[in-house]
Amino acid sequence: MNTPAAAITNLTVSCIGAGRLGTTLCRLLLDQQSDINVSIGQVLNNSFESSLEAVEFIGAGTAVKDSQRLNPADIWMITTPDDAVQEVCEALSGSGVLAPGNIVLHCSGALSSKIIRLPSEQCYRASVHPIHSFADPETSLSSFAGSSCAVEGDPEAKVLLNKLFSSIGGNCFPVKSGTKALYHAATVMACNNLVALLTMSKQMLAEADIDQSQQDQILNPLIRQTVDNYLNNADPAAVLTGPISRGDHNTVEAHLDALSAQRHWRDAYTALGETAVSIAQQQGYASDDELEKIVNLLTKTPDY
Repeated sequence: MNTPAAAITNLTVSCIGAGRLGTTLCRLLLDQQSDINVSIGQVLNNSFESSLEAVEFIGAGTAVKDSQRLNPADIWMITTPDDAVQEVCEALSGSGVLAPGNIVLHCSGALSSKIIRLPSEQCYRASVHPIHSFADPETSLSSFAGSSCAVEGDPEAKVLLNKLFSSIGGNCFPVKSGTKALYHAATVMACNNLVALLTMSKQMLAEADIDQSQQDQILNPLIRQTVDNYLNNADPAAVLTGPISRGDHNTVEAHLDALSAQRHWRDAYTALGETAVSIAQQQGYASDDELEKIVNLLTKTPDY
C-alpha cells in the first residue's frame, strides 16, 4: 500500500454531510495546534445552501454542489446520518477523486469502517466516533475537550486519526469492528435514552396530576444527586436505593399496577428493574426470597 496521509505534515480535510457534528469537528481540526497543519478543503451537503452555512461556521473551506465537483484531499470525513454512509461512500468512490494514501472515515458509532467501499486497496478506511452531544456546535467548540473517541479501522489510518483527534482534546480508545453496534448501544443508553427516561418520568408525574410547575422542583435535585452519586462511586451497589434495593415487593407490585395503562412505561420499568435486582443482590439489603418475588413480578406477562 502507498504512504498514507500520516506521513504528511500538511493535510487537507474535506467533509461530506457537515451538520452539527461535521462542522464542529472541521472547526476544531482547523484550529488544533499540533505539528500537523490542517486545512479544510471542500464541504458537500444535501443542499448547496447547507454547504455554504457549514463553511461559514467552520471559517474555511469551499462549498460544492455534488460529488462530481470534488477536488483531491488527504482525509475524507463522512459525517452523514448512519443510513446514508454507505451511499455516500459509493458516490465518493465513483467520483474518481480518491488517491493512494487517502484516508476515508465516517463518524458513525454503530457502523464499522468495513462499510466503506474503496476503489482500491491503496486507500485507508476508518471510523471515529466522538462520544459527545453536538446539540449546539458553538457550545461544543469549547466543551469538546475531554470527550472520548472510539477509533477503529486500518492501522495506518488509526495512527494519524488518534493523533489528530487527540490534538482537539479527544481521549481516543480502540473499539473492535465487530462490537461497534453494542458499544454504540451502550452510549445511547447513557445519553439519548437517559433523556427519554427522564421525559417518561415527567409524563408519569403529569398523569399523577402533579402540576407542571412543580415537576422540575421534584425531579431535578433527585436527578443531580443520583448522577453525582453514580459518577463518584465505581460500584453501582454503593449507589442504588429504592424499593428493589430494600426488597419491597409490595411497592413494586403497586408500581406495576399503576403503570399497566401505559405499556411502554411498564416495559421500561420492568427492564430496568431486572438490572436493579442484579445490583440489589450484590448489596445484601434484601433477602433472596424478597428479590425472587420482585423478579417474578417483573417477568410476569401482563394482561393488556
